[in-house]
Amino acid sequence: MTRLNAQQIAGYAKAAGFPPGEIATATAVALAESGGETTATNNKNTNGSIDYGLWQINTVHGSLLNQGDKFNPLDNARMALVVWQRAGNKWTPWTVYKTSAYRTHMGAATMGAAAPIDPQELVGSPGDTSTVPAGTTVGSSPLDMLGPIGTALGSVVGIFNRLTSGSLWLRIGAFMLGSWLLILSLLRLSGTDKVIMGTAKTAVKAYTRGALK
Repeated sequence: MTRLNAQQIAGYAKAAGFPPGEIATATAVALAESGGETTATNNKNTNGSIDYGLWQINTVHGSLLNQGDKFNPLDNARMALVVWQRAGNKWTPWTVYKTSAYRTHMGAATMGAAAPIDPQELVGSPGDTSTVPAGTTVGSSPLDMLGPIGTALGSVVGIFNRLTSGSLWLRIGAFMLGSWLLILSLLRLSGTDKVIMGTAKTAVKAYTRGALK
C-alpha cells in the first residue's frame, strides 16, 4: 500500500487533465475518499458495489474501471476526470462532496494544488509507484508528518490564502466603500450631516478665538 500526500495527488489530478480551478477540490475529494492510499478498496457499500483507488471509482461506472489500472494513481485520476465530466463537470457523484466531508482536507489540498508534484518526478514512469515498498508514505510533507496538527495548520493556511487573495480584498474594499456612501446618503436624507458640519464649524471658531487671545 502506498499513501500519497496532497502535493502528489494534486500532481496526478493536473496530469489527468483537471482544470486548474478544480485541482484543489479534486485533491481534497481524493484525501477524503481514500486517505491518499493508492490501493484503497471499499466493499462495504449497501448496494454491493465496490470503490477502488485514490478517488474510489465505483463499479457502477462499469467498463470505466477496465480502461487502465484502477490502483495506478494516474489512471485512477483519469477515471475520476471522466466521472466528473459525465456529471456535468460537478463533484456530486462523490459522497464526501455531497456531505461536505471533503472540506476537512481543503487546507492541505489548497497547498498541494499551489505546488503540485509532477508524476514524472516520482518513482518509475508516470503514475508508477510499484517500486515503492508497501506501507510507506511517498514524499511526505512536513505538515503530513504532524498528523492532525498538520491538517489543522493546512486548513489555517488555506483560509489565510483565501483571505489574502486579491479578489477577496477587492470585494471587501468595495463593500466598505459602498457602506460609507450609504451612510453618507442616509445622513444627508436625515439632515444629520448639516448638524455635524455646523457643530464642527462652531468648534473650529471657538478654538480659533481661544488661540488668538
